[in-house]
Amino acid sequence: MRRPLVLACLALMSATSTLAAQYNDGSGGHPEMQSGRPHQTAFSQGPRAGWTLARPHLDLNGGLFYVNRDPDDTREAFVRLHAQTAPGIPGLELSSDLLFIPSRGATPAWSAVAQIAPLRSRSPLYLSGGFGVITGRHRTRDRLKGWMQAVIAIRTPIHEVAPFVQIGRATGSGYRAEFLFGVAHPLAPYRFHLP
Repeated sequence: MRRPLVLACLALMSATSTLAAQYNDGSGGHPEMQSGRPHQTAFSQGPRAGWTLARPHLDLNGGLFYVNRDPDDTREAFVRLHAQTAPGIPGLELSSDLLFIPSRGATPAWSAVAQIAPLRSRSPLYLSGGFGVITGRHRTRDRLKGWMQAVIAIRTPIHEVAPFVQIGRATGSGYRAEFLFGVAHPLAPYRFHLP
């Protein structure tokens, strides 16, 4: 499972570098880049107008993972790396996560989701919902499962920190809703440069 995941990540980085190579150095173009410094918030993406894919933004998340299971609930700490970008279609975003739950070991769960985000990117309230795939949810082996998720976050002006709640559920019978209660902080709007 690790080799295909590494190859997929390398392919995504290569594709992103090709798509983002057309991005200028901040001297013109999108208004957010006129100052030479992009607007950075959690759960954000680069300017989408005229792009195949916007520059991916990376957030670091942490908090509480919660699942209501009979007879006991599961509550565990989590750390997550969240990447988000957008195609040129208004309201559509692509996100990918690596979710680490330290009590379960070092192997992260990986997910990729196409989602609708109806509010403006500069809104203090962030809402999204979508469908995709996730690893680590199959009962007998590690393979991709369908995944549905919805996110609500409040982007605060305090160091770009955004408290959020995410609810997700693997497709199929017998799976429970999973909640993430956490805080997100942007790491960087990434630009991949070609040599």
